[in-house]
Amino acid sequence: MAKSTQSPEDIASHLLELHVQHEMAALDNTTFIKWLEDESETAFKWLKNIKLNQIVTQQSINETIHANVVEREIPGSIAEVTGEAATQLFNSAQHKNTLLNEIMTTKEVEEFVDKALELKEHRREGLNRIIDLPVYTDLISGVLYQAIVRYIYDSNILSKKVPGVSSMLKFGSSVISKTVPKFEGAVEDNVKSYISNNLGLIISESKSFLENNMTDEELKTSTMDLWDVVEGKSLGELQTGIDSLDLSEFVVLGYEFWLRFRKSEYFKQSYELIVDYVYEKYGDVELSVLFDDFLMTPERVKEEAERFAPQVLTILKESGQLEALLRRRLKSFYTSNAASKYLAKIS
Repeated sequence: MAKSTQSPEDIASHLLELHVQHEMAALDNTTFIKWLEDESETAFKWLKNIKLNQIVTQQSINETIHANVVEREIPGSIAEVTGEAATQLFNSAQHKNTLLNEIMTTKEVEEFVDKALELKEHRREGLNRIIDLPVYTDLISGVLYQAIVRYIYDSNILSKKVPGVSSMLKFGSSVISKTVPKFEGAVEDNVKSYISNNLGLIISESKSFLENNMTDEELKTSTMDLWDVVEGKSLGELQTGIDSLDLSEFVVLGYEFWLRFRKSEYFKQSYELIVDYVYEKYGDVELSVLFDDFLMTPERVKEEAERFAPQVLTILKESGQLEALLRRRLKSFYTSNAASKYLAKIS
């Protein structure tokens, strides 16, 4: 056999060129999809007998979440772009003209209501907390005060017991106020005192009334009646009073909340608990169980590849980036000492 007249370096360079062109041809859209289909089948068959714990540890997952979700810097432009995108949707004709019942059906609303009505203890606790709020107490006091005072004056109750009041009442409460301010003040003070002394009983009766009268049937009927009113309205009608500036500000508030919340002890314990659960469920079983539960198949891999790969491969090849990447990756081998020594031996 005649000895080659080429130097090991020339042979290596020629082999590198042949290898690069071979890989470029293999990354043709059709060829690539076929290769991916074959390889994904092989990979899935192998992985089905492997356990999750053998591939990745629970600790590494927690560390990845901490590094990428908790510690990694989130640029403010994300909130800016999100706000602007939300504003575009918020102001679009498609959004404004969409009816509420095109998004959610009456059957779905009814199912949500039925499920919510099962939370009886939560509903009772929620009502009690609302009634105990100072704003509810002030509301009840104000309503009772206005109702009682108006009833006293409008019903001429005082005229039956106080001489001269009857004729003054014909001119209205404003006349009484000017003529006998001390008398009117005393009435109103007594009403306020009565309400104050009986407020505890009134609040207690409110709780009892709501618990006894807000039945599941009445709550469902009221909710569905409300749905009947709003289901035919467009989102544009329902968002009246909220402009795009309000929406952007909510996005910023959500962004700032996330920056703080992700570093909280609660979030840390939450994602660690979830990872614990996943590994408890899937850590020591074959990955085929996880694949089946999450509907992960070679066909789905191929489907996603066919959706994205052609355009990506085309732009990479046309721009020269793919060939340059392959050349950089393969050159390190063909110019290595091991390759040079072998080629020198056979040339």
